[in-house]
Amino acid sequence: MKFAVEMEKPKDQDEKEEVSRSVGTKDMVDMYSQSATIHGVSNVGAPQIYKFRRIVWITLLLAMSISLSCIVYLQFRRYQEHPSMTIVKAEFNDELIFPAVTICNTNQYHRSRLPDDAPMLKLLYNLSEFAHIGKYLNFTKDDSNEDPVFITHHTGDYLYSFAMAAAHTLKEMFYFCSWKGRQVNCSEVFKREVTDVGVCYRFNGNTSDVLTTTTTGSRSGLRVILDIQQNFSFFSTTSQSGIKVLLNEQNESPNLSSHGLFVRPGTSTALGVRKEERIGLESPYKAFGTSYCYNTRAEGFETPLKRFANYTYTRSTCQRNCVLDHMIKQCECRHFFSPGEEDFCSLEQLEHCYIPTFTDKTMEEVVHKCIACPSRCHTISYNTQLSSADFASSFTIDYMVDAGLTQDSDYIRNNVIDLRIFYDTLTVTKTEQIPELTVQGILADLGGHMGLFLGASILSVTELAEFVALYIMEWWKRRRQKKPKSSSPSQQQMTVMDNVAMS
Repeated sequence: MKFAVEMEKPKDQDEKEEVSRSVGTKDMVDMYSQSATIHGVSNVGAPQIYKFRRIVWITLLLAMSISLSCIVYLQFRRYQEHPSMTIVKAEFNDELIFPAVTICNTNQYHRSRLPDDAPMLKLLYNLSEFAHIGKYLNFTKDDSNEDPVFITHHTGDYLYSFAMAAAHTLKEMFYFCSWKGRQVNCSEVFKREVTDVGVCYRFNGNTSDVLTTTTTGSRSGLRVILDIQQNFSFFSTTSQSGIKVLLNEQNESPNLSSHGLFVRPGTSTALGVRKEERIGLESPYKAFGTSYCYNTRAEGFETPLKRFANYTYTRSTCQRNCVLDHMIKQCECRHFFSPGEEDFCSLEQLEHCYIPTFTDKTMEEVVHKCIACPSRCHTISYNTQLSSADFASSFTIDYMVDAGLTQDSDYIRNNVIDLRIFYDTLTVTKTEQIPELTVQGILADLGGHMGLFLGASILSVTELAEFVALYIMEWWKRRRQKKPKSSSPSQQQMTVMDNVAMS
């Protein structure tokens, strides 16, 4: 009997010692309030002289905590919207790649090489800008005496061959070329390029062998003297006289219908160039207001524009590709200046389908739809400052006429252009988008806000988390101890023996 009692006694003693060693939840709250590094907590837990003081500090602590939570929530919500900001900086260089230069005669066809063919001449007129303007001026070309029957050999391939042969040749247009002050052979540095406005000539367009410059000024760039031969002009895409010049990257398709500068004849024109670079953020950031951009410099990127597979993607080529797809879908053929693999339109297809479709009012909707093409994330542009003067003084022109170098002074004023293209500066202006909010920035702002509202830090939050965890553990332990325990067989045996002994 005594042995059974002694065996049960150590267990009861251990339970009492465990209870005595445990800390009450109230004691834990008091300990945390005295050691917490969050400002205001000690004022809540410490003994108060005035009763309302504890209420004031609890109210302030709750208000500051709610304010901090709202600011953190708004910051993370703003972060999910992926906002961006723009910075502009100047990058100084010792050497720059010279841009590709495309030069086009605004007159597309040399009149001396046009066939004596009324339907063909009528087609060129209907394709010209003047015919489009004539409709608004109530001017129409008199076709009453012309034969309406189309000649059978006016196929698309024939029209393409005609357009290539009727264009001004490089030898006819270019009198003189120089690069960095040294004369060069024009036919060696300029290559023929078929563009949206006809046959043009491109300088420094080879991506594998680009020309660079290390100095600024007119003697460090390109100079050409041209003869546009206005006395052989005919109806063309544009009605202006002179040349159109486009500066762009070597891997970009020249799109002169919507880009480029006009240079009038009889002038000596200087184009001072400044290079600008724009770098936008790719998805999920919206680099251009509400639209995303294409990262054409990503590894493995291929242009989705099959008609311009030899060039990089640009927004202008995307828009042109979109319009061409619509025209080819309507007429099942393409213009002889348009890229692609489809058949060229015959004269009849151009007259009966292509021209009516292109001038139809529904084209406005097509063009509006094609505007949705995304821009590139990384773009390079060349801003130009144009200045011009007369080609030469009266004395020089008279001397050239007397020496037999030109027909007369009027010919120079109507046909000859002296064009110089050069860098004004080797400094590149870079406009770059960067994320407005980053994880590092949010953490830094969070630390500042926590210090402002609660005088807290990350360690203060760790203290609070530790306190909450220990409080929950203590609460759970005491809850288990309060449950009624069922008697074990040994305890039942001890109770019976005690009763026997008492009896």
